[in-house]
Amino acid sequence: MIPAGLEIVSRNFVVSRVVVTVATGHFAVDFAALAPAMLYPILAVRLDMSYSMIGFAALAWAVTTAVFQPFFGYVGDRFGRRWFASVSPVWIAVWVALAAFSSSYGTLVLCLVVAALGIAVFHPQGAAIANEAPGHNTGANVALFFLGGHAAFAVGPLIYGVVLESGGTGWMPIVLAPILFVSVFMGWSLGRFKFPTVSPSRVDISQYVAGGTVAAVIGLLVVSVVRGWAYASLTTFIPVFVSPERPDPIRAGIVLAAYLTGHAIAAFAGGVFTDRVGIGRMLGYSSIVMIPSMLAFGLLPFGPWHILLGAVVGASVGVGFTPVVVMVQRLLPDRMGAASGIVLGVSFGAGAAGNFVTGLVADVAGLNIAIAAMALAQMFVIAALPWMPRLPSGSLTAK
Repeated sequence: MIPAGLEIVSRNFVVSRVVVTVATGHFAVDFAALAPAMLYPILAVRLDMSYSMIGFAALAWAVTTAVFQPFFGYVGDRFGRRWFASVSPVWIAVWVALAAFSSSYGTLVLCLVVAALGIAVFHPQGAAIANEAPGHNTGANVALFFLGGHAAFAVGPLIYGVVLESGGTGWMPIVLAPILFVSVFMGWSLGRFKFPTVSPSRVDISQYVAGGTVAAVIGLLVVSVVRGWAYASLTTFIPVFVSPERPDPIRAGIVLAAYLTGHAIAAFAGGVFTDRVGIGRMLGYSSIVMIPSMLAFGLLPFGPWHILLGAVVGASVGVGFTPVVVMVQRLLPDRMGAASGIVLGVSFGAGAAGNFVTGLVADVAGLNIAIAAMALAQMFVIAALPWMPRLPSGSLTAK
């Protein structure tokens, strides 16, 4: 007898070549995008950077992606997605590789900003392509797209940890070089897919929210902002948090990989099962888990338990990620790229501001107190749950 969860996946989740293609591109993009977080401990010593300077560099990176994602999503809706999605991975890889050789703080920030433009181009196109791809379960298709990126975040810290420990920043171009082939593969594969020209029917949100459309939008924004802050700041500062005295790429890679692996698994599961469980319940339960686990992660003395705590925190952050994106796509199907860009832009923007705030708090009170503040901020997510849209069964999965 097939377990109920596996039955849902086997019945609804049909993998198409298009989804595999954009998931592969997402792996390449996020593998390159993770590099700055692993480079910060080394570059902080080389360039004499404080926590605030690291936070500002991450702020510049995330603001660029946040501001431009809705714009590039709209451009993709208007002019097509194939080449935007295909060229982005190699663009990001080139500029991140250059960032590793920065001789000044200004050069580092410039390279990060230019690289971030590629992220702003790719994410809304990839999310929209995954939604438009053949298959019976939109949530699972989009979840697989995001799983590609989350998988890169999961294995990337381990790879970067070994490379930076053994060869230093000079090996970065070699590690990132294979991404060129990913861009070529995407251009060829997506060229054989005929993108749909007719959008599905719009969902009338007003009948599925308790407090009206404005309240629903506010609820979605609160969730995206608070969760985006936690996700981005932990990704940025975990490598520094676990090795504050001297850069330790191996230790940083192990803990960051645990955090991002938990996030990856939960984000995929959230996309597949949200229609059965409900996004409100997922967000509520995960916030209840996130608050004490993140407090423990930040306040306990560092030890092996931080690997398990990192995985639990990552899972509780990640479980609501894909459902929120799919919900917004279903509410704005005729502007799917722009819709994806908006919700992802808000998340990246929250991470941008959050990274800077986290850096400031860490300089004043310590990084452990900054992590505790992020944990307590999850109370706002719980408070916003009554405003979240309650779409009918099947609305997130059926095209």
